[in-house]
Amino acid sequence: MILNQIKSAVEFASHLPRYREIVGILMKYGFADVLRLVALQRFLGIEDATITPHETGILSEPLPVRMRLALEELGPTFVKFGQIVSSRRDLVTDEYYVELCKLQANVPPFPGKQAKKIVAEELGFPLNVAFKEFSDEPVGSASIGQVHSARLPNGTKVAVKVQRPDIEKVIELDLAILQDLARFVEKHVPELSGVNPVSVIEEFSTTLIKELDFTNEAVNAERFAKQFEGNVWIKVPGIFRDYTTSKVLTMEFLTGRSVVDVEGLKQAGIDPIELSEHITNLIYEQIFDHGFFHADPHPGNMMVLDDGATGLIDYGMMGSFSPAFRSSVAHLIAGLAEKNHQLVMRSILEMSEETYSLNPTAMLTDVEAFSEAHLNRPLRDINLGVVLNKLLELLRSNNLRMKGPFYLGIKALTQVEAIGRTLNPDLNFIVLGEPYATKLIQGKYSPTRVFGLLKSLANESMDFLEEFPHDFRNLYQRIKHGKASIPLEHKIDPQGFEPLRKTLDMIANRLTNAILAASVLICSSILMLAKLPPKIGEVPIFGLVGLIWGGYMCLRLVLSIWKHGGL
Repeated sequence: MILNQIKSAVEFASHLPRYREIVGILMKYGFADVLRLVALQRFLGIEDATITPHETGILSEPLPVRMRLALEELGPTFVKFGQIVSSRRDLVTDEYYVELCKLQANVPPFPGKQAKKIVAEELGFPLNVAFKEFSDEPVGSASIGQVHSARLPNGTKVAVKVQRPDIEKVIELDLAILQDLARFVEKHVPELSGVNPVSVIEEFSTTLIKELDFTNEAVNAERFAKQFEGNVWIKVPGIFRDYTTSKVLTMEFLTGRSVVDVEGLKQAGIDPIELSEHITNLIYEQIFDHGFFHADPHPGNMMVLDDGATGLIDYGMMGSFSPAFRSSVAHLIAGLAEKNHQLVMRSILEMSEETYSLNPTAMLTDVEAFSEAHLNRPLRDINLGVVLNKLLELLRSNNLRMKGPFYLGIKALTQVEAIGRTLNPDLNFIVLGEPYATKLIQGKYSPTRVFGLLKSLANESMDFLEEFPHDFRNLYQRIKHGKASIPLEHKIDPQGFEPLRKTLDMIANRLTNAILAASVLICSSILMLAKLPPKIGEVPIFGLVGLIWGGYMCLRLVLSIWKHGGL
């Protein structure tokens, strides 16, 4: 215990300069009162003059804008945090969502010479041996790494993603501080503790740490390419494993036009309306057919190749749906399309952490009101992204929490729908998704699947019949010899009967003390009235001592009851 406290103190001291920087930036943008950081300000020695005269105009900006600016100034970890939180619509309002979506991970590049050194060290041989050409200037720069164009010895053009030097240490430090701040907020800011900040930071840390290992991205890209093998409407860059490590990722170099450049696409002979339908079908195929999808398909990660295919890059952030969860999403989409309130409510509950509602009647009423407000119009006019985000507000009002993967799914669907409507304002996004949902639902009842389930059930039943006699005999022998113990739980406490036993002991002790105190007082009163010697003056000594002792016992009993919430 003492060693852990000493270790924590040493770690805090080493983090102190970064703490000062973070708190200073938060105060600069006016978040001292919001986060209750006055005590931290005094402890860290930050003066009130953190906001200089030329910066006071910042405080006139709306709070969501200042939040975005603060995250950008805090650096890569906090920018990533803002980007991921923007997908958690249960945590942020519409105003914050709009601003957080503007967060850009683009940061100034680090020197090309340093990038070449990192590549050579990671690959284990000189750069001029590994590559025929390697550009000095990056073609793109982001918070975790930057991309250089290069050519392999055989002339193949590739994109080499190089991790920023020491970024792992920076992110590790920032994640430790975020965890400390989350615990601080959960303890001292009641209005924010309800969103479970510690859990949110843990989820974010897991996601970001995975992104730091480029081999994870390579695996994601290869898996994604395999599930779309033979599909001419999507292009996944090939991965060169011999040139890939945890800090260097080498992939096929893709070139194309911006997916939202409508006029440029028309000039290239590509029909924007047809393209909008292709990218919509692709996201639905990812979610419903495969359950493994690109979770960040914004225009910067998408391009249109000369043949009209959509090129997707950056596979660091991916989403995954289990078969059961996919089925629930399919029922939700079908329920929204058919305005089937019961189906929508059942699907929501299946996808929630709780899986049940404390007041199903009230929730169904909310679903009906939600449907009237957002679905009572032609399907072509319904924005699925807006509807799904409003759906999360309905969850909050019913004290439900959606399972984590759904937030990434909403993020991906919303981004693709926005691109699709840019290409084709009349895009009927929900109608295009209905066949995929219907196919998944109908597939549950296909003869092949039913036969497979029956076969699996038969196998499990045979295993059970083989094991049951032995297990039953073993249990019988243990009961026969008094060796069986059956753990019980009850509604009073999940730990079993121990808390109940302690409660009953306390009640019995109090009752015993009360009876004894009453007996002492009654006996002492009798002694006082009998005036038996020895006496002090006219007062019997035994009677007086008994009254004092009985009074003390009564006072002690009353204080004990008051202390534990009685009276």
